[in-house]
Amino acid sequence: MPRIRHIALLVPASGGYSRGVCRGVATFALDRDDWLIFPYERAEFTKLPPWLKKGHIDGIIGFISNPDLGRQITSLGVPIVDVQGEGNCPDFPWIDTDAEVVAGLAEDFFTQAGFAHFAFCGYPGVFFSDRRSDAFTGLVRGKGVEPHVYEPPPRVTTTIRNQFREMRGLEYEPALAAWLARLPKPVAILACNDTRGQQIITACRDLGISMPADVSVMGVDNDEILCRLCRPTLTSIAPDTEGIGILAGRLLNAILEGEAVEPRLYKQPPLRVVERESTDVTTAQNPLVLAASRVIRDRACRGISVEQVCELAGCSRSTLDGLFKKHLGRSIAGEMVRVRLGTAMRLLENTTLTLDEIATACGFQSATYFCRFFKRESGSTPAQYRSAQALR
Repeated sequence: MPRIRHIALLVPASGGYSRGVCRGVATFALDRDDWLIFPYERAEFTKLPPWLKKGHIDGIIGFISNPDLGRQITSLGVPIVDVQGEGNCPDFPWIDTDAEVVAGLAEDFFTQAGFAHFAFCGYPGVFFSDRRSDAFTGLVRGKGVEPHVYEPPPRVTTTIRNQFREMRGLEYEPALAAWLARLPKPVAILACNDTRGQQIITACRDLGISMPADVSVMGVDNDEILCRLCRPTLTSIAPDTEGIGILAGRLLNAILEGEAVEPRLYKQPPLRVVERESTDVTTAQNPLVLAASRVIRDRACRGISVEQVCELAGCSRSTLDGLFKKHLGRSIAGEMVRVRLGTAMRLLENTTLTLDEIATACGFQSATYFCRFFKRESGSTPAQYRSAQALR
């Protein structure tokens, strides 16, 4: 019988991100008969819990939030994998969501929506915000566009702990409101995380800025509750938190097995953009494309045809198709597919409607036709998709 390894899991279970990481670690451990997990779920801690110092732990997976905590944990003499991603235990691996892929998803989404102005809003000096800012602004500049970047007052850029103690979704610094008011409109903003996204939404509402028509915002982390409480609801990039947990388990186990594991940042790609109301807009400057896009958004799930869209726009199909491809990068039919698929995904994620009910809501005559459409466009069946989302 293999020797049981005692693994400390120092991950708060209070948020969607950390719960996903915990699920991933648990998934990895379920496939093994030599791992015993000891979770420690306090929201934050700066000193090691007494039980961790007694020498019964073989390895640690945790949110290592600052260098001092990293030194304390390193002094225990056991291998560590940091799933917060800052690298506060530099002798061991650390994992973060891949900022370059986050930037690519956001830039591609906003470009396809027709935006000409791009902005990033984060917390300068905070590791995950700086990574995402550098990746997004670099990508936008590479396309020949100069992005707008928010630089808050110095007091806001101290530490994660201070920021999330002082800054909540209903509170924001006056400088943020002033920056939003100055931005050229319409503008697409990538927020460093969902809390920052909610602050932007709150500030825009207080300023009377139309969302998403003038300001379209996307967060990162896809905190389901937070995103759905925003008005408008917040579009966000979903990280593969379960994948981070599984990767952490693999790296720690490799170290325990005596394998050479490089002490560096390991990047886990995010899953996808989860569309909600805060980006539900087409900003194409061509009036025909704009008008037709609004018709599609309103009626794609009510059975409208491409020909009817063209008729309402007062334009031939060939002309309108050409304009759509020029301004949005896809055909009229492609835009209709995008809207219907997005609606179906939201209903599968956020409701308990049956497949028959979702098929009807998306404009399909039967669940059979709907399932074929969904499988063709997404690569998975509706049931598979719903099950996968329920685990996140």
